[in-house]
Parts: sequence; C-alpha cells; structure tokens
Amino acid sequence: MLHQALQGDDVSKQIQQGVEGQYYQVNPEYGQGWIQISPLMSGSSLVTMSFTPKYDIEIFERELKHSGLGVTLCLEGQVTCIADDVKVIVSEDEACFQRFQAVCRYGASRFKKGINHKYLTMHLSHDWLTECGRSLGLAIVNDRYWSGIYNFGKYSDQTKQLADLVYQRVLASSANYHLLSAKALELWSLLLEKLQKLEKFNVAVGSIRKAEDVAKIIQAEQFIRENYQSPPNLLSLARHIGINDNKLKCGFKEIFQETVFSYLRKIRLERSKELLSHQYYSVSRASQDVGYTSSSHFAVAFKKAYGLSPKDYRKQFSNSVK
Repeated sequence: MLHQALQGDDVSKQIQQGVEGQYYQVNPEYGQGWIQISPLMSGSSLVTMSFTPKYDIEIFERELKHSGLGVTLCLEGQVTCIADDVKVIVSEDEACFQRFQAVCRYGASRFKKGINHKYLTMHLSHDWLTECGRSLGLAIVNDRYWSGIYNFGKYSDQTKQLADLVYQRVLASSANYHLLSAKALELWSLLLEKLQKLEKFNVAVGSIRKAEDVAKIIQAEQFIRENYQSPPNLLSLARHIGINDNKLKCGFKEIFQETVFSYLRKIRLERSKELLSHQYYSVSRASQDVGYTSSSHFAVAFKKAYGLSPKDYRKQFSNSVK
C-alpha cells in the first residue's frame, strides 16, 4: 500500500524535480536518490535510477502509448511493474520487457521502503528500430504477440557487467552521448538474444498463447539448469515463476518437447558425463553431485540414456584419452 499522504497523487511529478529531461533529485520527503535521463540516438533514451524510499511508494502515469519499446534491467532491489491489470515483479539481475501497441490506461512502478533500488531502463524509439530493423529485431517487436509487459528472466553475466559499467559511467558523469548510445546498442543486442530465443517459441495454439507465459516457461527452464542438484517440485516451481502448474506442465512439453522431469534428468546426466571424464571422480560421487540419492537409480538412468553403465563409460573415456 502507498503511504496515506501519497495516495491519489501522481508521485512521479513530485519526485521528478530539477532540470527537465536530464537530472532529477528525489524529494527528501519521499526518500533518497536520483533519476538521470540520458538521450540516445534516434530519439531513444536511457533512464538510470537509484532510489531508497522512506515509504512503500508508487510512481505512475496514465494513458501511455509508446511506438517503441522499453527494457528495464534491475541491478539491485526489486520493482513491481504494472500495466493496467498486469503486474510483474522484477528482481535483481532480471529484465522486464514493455511494449504497448495500444493505450495503457495506467502504468506504474512500485518500490518497497528501506531498500535501495537501482535500475536501467532503455526506451528504444520506433526510429531506432526502423533504422536498424534487421539487426535490432524490429520484426519481433512489431508482432502483436509481443505486446504487453513481462519478466523474461535473468540476464547473462556479460549483460550484467555491461549494465554495471553503464551505471557507473552515468554516476561518474563520464559517459557522453555517443558512448551511451553505443553501450545501449550493445546492451540491446545482448538482450535481443533472449527475445530471439523466446520468438522461436511463438506458439499460436495449445495452452500457451501469451508471450509472458512463454517467458515464464523459459525462466523455469533456466531455473532447472541452475538448481538441478536439488530442484523444487512442479507446484513449487510454478509458484516461484508465477504461473499455474498445469500451464507450466503443458507449456513446457510444447516448448521443449519433453516433460519437466525428463528435462531435469537430461541435465543431470549430461553433467554426470562431464564429471566422469575426470579420473578422480567416482561413480558414487558423480551420482551424488548431480542430485541422485541412489547410485543404482543413477546407473539405470545413465545406461538407458547412453547405452553404457557409468563405470563402462568412465573406463571407455579413460582409454580414449590414453
């Protein structure tokens, strides 16, 4: 909930005070922080923000219509993005995609009190995308399938390093127009890899019909890869990414052509092959390290997948190396 004194007001007008279009100091009444708006090429812009609010606070606008798109990278903290009836939570090291092809009656960002929030938002204009349509994925974002707002999961370490560099340059006032435009272009090219991966799964039929559902299922796949040793059950995984378990189960099968469980097993066995390639790794240790509680169950699954027992595979690999 908003602090009572702030309800009903457009807080963005209260927070954004200073030189219009460039730098805004947060009103001390609401917390500590600043907002920097930096122009980029072709009418695009980069918004850099650091904000520690005194209250749970909401910055909002009404009647939004953008011909381009927005991408927000959360560097620290957590922000809740709202577009009409859709609410998306974006945590540290996650990115949020915003594309409004129709008027958004109410758009807002919510921040929890006492937490430092840092993020970058790139507002990429239609001119930017038109000038470099092929390289910047204009065909993807012009598709109505990609309208709306959704979290498309964690961004790569390479993206994180670049985003941190851009943030520090803005903070130190050491980045000019051309440098920021070049860095924004590089950031977008890295994020576009994620969008292209999602675009490949533009499913027109079946249980997943929205881009945000596809994004969440891709997020689930990434979570499985990162937590294959002790993964949650299907219901807990669905709750973690914000989708119902039936949609996750059916959608995962549509996208990856296998169940969540079989995909987890594949990831575990692939990792076990890497471990068994090291002479000092025993079969029991490899089994345990990839999340199997029973070495015999691991051996059965391994032989079914690769036609060799783990011991035979290890022996064969060792002989080939010699």
